[in-house]
Amino acid sequence: TRALFLFFAFCSIYAWGQDVSENSDAIVAGPKNAIKFLPVNLALNNLSFEYERKFSPKSSFIFGLGIAKPKPFADKFGMNDIDNKITNDEFSTMSVRAAYRHYAGNKPRPYGFYFSPYLKYQKIKVTADNYRRNQDFTPAVYYNENYDVNGTTLNLGIQWGVQFLIAKIVCVDFYFLGIEAGLANITATVKSNDAKSIDVIYNGVNDNLDQLPSFLRDKIKTEKIGTNQVDVSGSSIPYPWLRSGISIGIAF
Repeated sequence: TRALFLFFAFCSIYAWGQDVSENSDAIVAGPKNAIKFLPVNLALNNLSFEYERKFSPKSSFIFGLGIAKPKPFADKFGMNDIDNKITNDEFSTMSVRAAYRHYAGNKPRPYGFYFSPYLKYQKIKVTADNYRRNQDFTPAVYYNENYDVNGTTLNLGIQWGVQFLIAKIVCVDFYFLGIEAGLANITATVKSNDAKSIDVIYNGVNDNLDQLPSFLRDKIKTEKIGTNQVDVSGSSIPYPWLRSGISIGIAF
């Protein structure tokens, strides 16, 4: 919460300073607003839009909202075979992003090269049932696993890009390099009606955690609940990320 407050305070002060230092009459001509759609986020089952408001010839503020659109993923990635039948599978993300944008040059309309510091919050959700074959038995014996994974991230980043206006109203934004770092919180629950599979999952998760550096491994905990559940949780896990893509919309 404190980071969010400082971020908005910085953006507001900077934008106000730009507005009084530039000729404010210059921005009256032409569009000062743009609403854009981000098709690249459809791959993350996220329906994303951004609103941009230009405050001066060099500065604007952006608010982005990504609406979760849960969709199946197992068949898309070929995860089903003779030993696994994944059903009731859904994956989605939602996001909120606030950014200040500083344009090169001194143009009244929202176009040109820019750099843009931003703050982004994201929520990730994955659920699935896996009807799995136990290969230790002949004839085959099947059991069911249930997965429920939730994660949230809070990221600070900086973006470079260029925005075009076609016929003065069609807005095309190519954000070609975004570097961000953030903290993630995760919770995952796996349930199974086969006790042996729970042991395999619990040991497998711990074996993978042992391969991580200690500053990551120490932030993730695993716990076996009875004979039919494994819980995994992690808080304030640091990670880097890259952001790039294209958006298109209307300037007005």
